[in-house]
Amino acid sequence: MAKKMSDLRRSQLDRFFSSNDKLRDFKKPKSGWIKEIREALGMSLLDLADRLGVIKQNINQFERNEISGKLTLASLEKAADALGCELVYFLVPKTSLQSMVEEQALKAAKEIVKMTNTTMGLEDQAASKKSQELLERKLASELLLKKDRRIWRSKL
Repeated sequence: MAKKMSDLRRSQLDRFFSSNDKLRDFKKPKSGWIKEIREALGMSLLDLADRLGVIKQNINQFERNEISGKLTLASLEKAADALGCELVYFLVPKTSLQSMVEEQALKAAKEIVKMTNTTMGLEDQAASKKSQELLERKLASELLLKKDRRIWRSKL
């Protein structure tokens, strides 16, 4: 049941991301979102510091930490709230989730076939390149069909 749910959820997420492909276009401003929005609102460092109940220097640090990627989500959420904003956080896959699963299955299959072929090569029974590729594709299909978790042992 859980495997069917992951298929369904993957399909739903792929539809969501494909219909919202502009999400990739949203890049963090060079100065960071906190400073960008604060300045667009005409809010000073001191104004934001007062809203957060911290000193002005902490806001400078918040803004620097956001740019460097060191600001925690909790701190970013507090800053967003003080700016009258809502923090929206999610990951946008580089390709469809289905493509990622298929690529991983093929990668795992290639590793399995390579290990087997190496062993067979020691016995002078290595498969040809073409038969090796056919075996990789067939094994990848089987791994997908069985929802074999071995596909995730290889890095993306």
